[in-house]
Amino acid sequence: MKSDHPLESSANLAQESAEELYDSAPCGYISTLPDGTLVRVNQTFLRWLGYEREELLAGKRFQELLTGGGRLFHETHCVPLLQMQGAVNELSFDLVRKDGQRLPVLLNTVQKKDASGKTLFHRTTLFDISDRRNYERELVLARKKAEEATRAKADFLSMMSHEIRTPMNAIIGLSNLLARAPLPPLFQEYVRILQSSSENLLALLNNILDFNKMEAGQLMLEERRFELRPWLHGICSGMSVKAEQKKVSLRVEFGPGVPDSLMGDPVKLGQVLTNLLGNAIKFTEQGAVTLAVRVLQGDAKGVSLGFRVSDTGIGIAQDRLPQIFEAFTQASYDITWKYGGSGLGLAICQKLLALHGSKMSVESMPGEGSSFSFDVRLKIASGSVALDAPAEDLQDTQALQGLKVLVAEDNAVNVFVLSQFLRRWGVDFDVVENGRQAVEKVQERPYDLVLMDLQMPQMDGYEATRLLRSLPGEAPRPLPIIALTASSLLGAKEQGDAALFTDFIGKPFMPQELFTKLALHGARSRAVSQERGGEKRACQERSAPEAAAGGPRFDLEKFKSLAEGDRSAEIELNTLAIGTFEKQKQDLRKALEAGNVEAFDFHTHQLKMPLALMKPRVLLKALDQGRKLIEVPGRQASGIHDVIRTIHEELDAIVDALKEDVREKSGRALHAVGSCAAMWD
Repeated sequence: MKSDHPLESSANLAQESAEELYDSAPCGYISTLPDGTLVRVNQTFLRWLGYEREELLAGKRFQELLTGGGRLFHETHCVPLLQMQGAVNELSFDLVRKDGQRLPVLLNTVQKKDASGKTLFHRTTLFDISDRRNYERELVLARKKAEEATRAKADFLSMMSHEIRTPMNAIIGLSNLLARAPLPPLFQEYVRILQSSSENLLALLNNILDFNKMEAGQLMLEERRFELRPWLHGICSGMSVKAEQKKVSLRVEFGPGVPDSLMGDPVKLGQVLTNLLGNAIKFTEQGAVTLAVRVLQGDAKGVSLGFRVSDTGIGIAQDRLPQIFEAFTQASYDITWKYGGSGLGLAICQKLLALHGSKMSVESMPGEGSSFSFDVRLKIASGSVALDAPAEDLQDTQALQGLKVLVAEDNAVNVFVLSQFLRRWGVDFDVVENGRQAVEKVQERPYDLVLMDLQMPQMDGYEATRLLRSLPGEAPRPLPIIALTASSLLGAKEQGDAALFTDFIGKPFMPQELFTKLALHGARSRAVSQERGGEKRACQERSAPEAAAGGPRFDLEKFKSLAEGDRSAEIELNTLAIGTFEKQKQDLRKALEAGNVEAFDFHTHQLKMPLALMKPRVLLKALDQGRKLIEVPGRQASGIHDVIRTIHEELDAIVDALKEDVREKSGRALHAVGSCAAMWD
């Protein structure tokens, strides 16, 4: 009999509404047994897949509705995760519809258990993510198109920069040569305007190209060894001409304990300092510009250096300080009108420092000057010592006299400009038109340095440099090769080959930049070659008996080259190595006798750098044998003692050779002092 009770009718209505809500929900609902057998599905799920309810509830398992990869992922990831957590959320699967089409869904499943904890069934909610999948696909496609557009823009700018820089090289080079010629006053003014305009155009071009490279994400840090003091003095030497023109003093100050040899990216750091020094000189009418560097903190692995560029110039208003690091921003319109500039320099500096994990700060007062500072952490190069003596002046007019340079350049105008400056500085140079001729010339005659253009016929500068680096005798003291490049961007191939070059000079170059690079790399190479002339014969005499026994036991030349030809630094380096070897000799003995693998590995690691340079074949073999012996249980004591004896003999031989070298160099220095004293007497 049908009931007309109001409460019973309301309950039936609520049940019917819940069932309708379940069946017509915008998402799919299914219930499955623990093995995946479908026991309940809603109408939405059926409509998605095109099945009748009876087809799915006739023993079909949920896994059968998945793709092959989906089934594998369900068994290996979804099921174990569900058993551990009792639920899984936001898992993406592709369901296979009855017609074979795929439907991407997002799955959420929860276990339902009885009072005893036994799993009764799984309840799963599914969301159709077809629109989301299409949106993601469109995003990927849009990103790909954007990357292609960025790449096309970068390639276009690279090509255009090469085309623009080549004539700019001639304009700037010839205007500098004209400035040194005797001209009537009016023509001198014309030349001054030509120089100023071409330099401003070059600065603008460089800033735009650098900013574009950063926006394209094509700038990456490189790591190479550089000498801090000559590097900083070289940067200041390049800026000294502008400072002298304005009668502004330019100083470099080093704090105590600043290391000399570092590992880092001197090109990008140099770009930051050059920009800051250029701004400081530009905005200073009288007084001084100071570049100061000091140690903030350091350890055996690296050092944090603080750089500060201060001036006594016009200063910056306090309300403009937050905006000066923004692109295309100047402190005021009056500054732009009076001093020029694109407003990109400081923005580029900030981006370059961001690559180092650093940030620039500024302090300034109008009419009193400005101070820009930043700090970077750099690795200390192997064999580096802290020096407090000032570096030599790289702008000495006699620094390049007699320097032997090979110029590999196919552009006649560029050759003319280079030749004029090299002759003026007393450089002995030869010119070749392609990389193949450069390789042949280097084999015919010794050079202190090579200026290598990158784009030449027959053989380009990259391939020529690879061949030069593979020549016999290149390893102990690599020939300085400076790349001449008019391109603003390097492709993947070029970036991989960039480490072959000692340094880079962009075309068009400023005369002081060329002078500085030649003095920094070429003059030092010449000094080292001359220093080694007598030592090489002595070394050959000492190693003759060893060669008869199967080659020299070790070679000190590459190790001593860390001192860069500085006799006092070489004495200090040898003394440090002697103390290290004497200590490690005992430490290695204790580790071998105790069978302590960790201690043995630690002490051999301490010797890794000097041994890699000295290549002591007998010692390395003994260390390898000792490592194998202490790894084996029940090792023989006699074998350990034989290894210890060999290690001690080889380390003693190296120490004796280092001591002899120290005595020889110390005696030579004392002889030089005695000769000077005799002259004064």
